[in-house]
Amino acid sequence: MMMTSHLEVVVWIFIIGCLTYMPVIGPYFKLFNTMVHETGHAVAAIVTGGKVSNISLYSNTGGLAITQHRSLFGRLITLLAGYPAASLFSVLFLYALDKEWIMPAVFTLTAILIYNLIFWVRNLTGWVWIVSVLSVLYFLYANNYSQWLEWLLTIIGIMLLIQAFLSTWILFTLTLNQKNETGDAGLLEDLTKIPSIIWSTLFLTQGLGCFIIGISIWLGYSPFIFVNWLIQLF
Repeated sequence: MMMTSHLEVVVWIFIIGCLTYMPVIGPYFKLFNTMVHETGHAVAAIVTGGKVSNISLYSNTGGLAITQHRSLFGRLITLLAGYPAASLFSVLFLYALDKEWIMPAVFTLTAILIYNLIFWVRNLTGWVWIVSVLSVLYFLYANNYSQWLEWLLTIIGIMLLIQAFLSTWILFTLTLNQKNETGDAGLLEDLTKIPSIIWSTLFLTQGLGCFIIGISIWLGYSPFIFVNWLIQLF
């Protein structure tokens, strides 16, 4: 198991909490969630017959995927894909680490970074960030710093899980308090005429579910424990 005691969980939460609020380092790690989120939009666009013009990753941890679609259905699926993609990827990433599939996790992350670098990311901040991450991963792998590599992946995995959930919570609060700048929920409202609060609630619900499943995996429990609990509850 990746984690064996609640004390270790507390230590990791403290470390990642500190990293989150550190200048430069905090936004640097948060960009992993942004990249996966925007990649989710891009993959959905391609799967539904659309195209990806470019992806931008910004130093303020924001991101933007410019996509083209052949149909309203394709645009709908593309807009829906970002938050679930980030949540699901964080759970799968932690599951791989829990099973000690370190190298598959490294290769998967590397493949996503390289593909984004070559085909989608087109702004300087995005390029610099991806190249720096790839350089660190290669350095640790080439020099056989396996423990450091595992620690880095653990930080990335937990940061992904936390940020995937927090981003849905932030979107939800924005749709409650603001009419503008409501991100994907606002765009979905424009497309479907369904209020943005409905979409942000759906995103928050899936984000919370994946977060609980990810925490269960992190604590060494079965990834299906949350599903079983829901079945017993209802």
